[in-house]
Amino acid sequence: MEREYYEDLGYKPFLFYIIFGVSGEELTVSREKHHVSAFPEDLEIRSLNRTEHAESIDGLIGGQIGEILKAADSNLYGQCSSAEKCVILSGSVKDDSTLEYMQNVIGIIEAFIDQGAVGVLDLLTFTLYSPAKWTERFFEKEINAQNHVMILFSEEEDGIWLHTRGLAEFGRPDIGIHGVPEEKVEDYKQAIDQMIFYSGKGLFFKGKATLHTFNGKTITVAPEFVNDFDNDDYNNAYYNVTVVEEK
Repeated sequence: MEREYYEDLGYKPFLFYIIFGVSGEELTVSREKHHVSAFPEDLEIRSLNRTEHAESIDGLIGGQIGEILKAADSNLYGQCSSAEKCVILSGSVKDDSTLEYMQNVIGIIEAFIDQGAVGVLDLLTFTLYSPAKWTERFFEKEINAQNHVMILFSEEEDGIWLHTRGLAEFGRPDIGIHGVPEEKVEDYKQAIDQMIFYSGKGLFFKGKATLHTFNGKTITVAPEFVNDFDNDDYNNAYYNVTVVEEK
């Protein structure tokens, strides 16, 4: 859980999970079973139910986000959107010098799964997990930012825009490369994946960085840090990455 390259950037990880089918009052956490050492400071648990908060619940899982989630897994979306209650686990984390905060959050959500949760929504990445998928992907696994962060592909006039969502969960900027030729998408994706990995370890990229692909290519990038948390593309600060050399 160490972050070998950690640097305090002055802003902290932000998390926003919604756990469907359970209430905060039902939560029972076992230090031994769920590997939770403490509840991360500044995170809060809010319980909603359809009797009192139907509009709020529909706002969280409906609209455009709902269409994305439904297209990905209509059955799981149906179970979650019709759930009578849910829990919001959200907030910023004070101490991110290690990844213990993420282990604790994963364990807390696993405890909700043990209480009967029907699904878990990571609102930062627009990803809805079944209980089995959450457990398989995250619980009792080494914490790797690559498992949490999504790399998205958007068509542009001059190529593909590769961009991430979810690095806010690790208190690091998201990543984007514009105008990627179709034949280079896989190589550039692997380069971004490396940036995600090292960001999870606490690295803040400064100047040029040399990255490597599985097939032996070397890609040198120049990440420009953009300190803009109000943009709609990332909802986070981000790197505007330029590829300066390929070998």
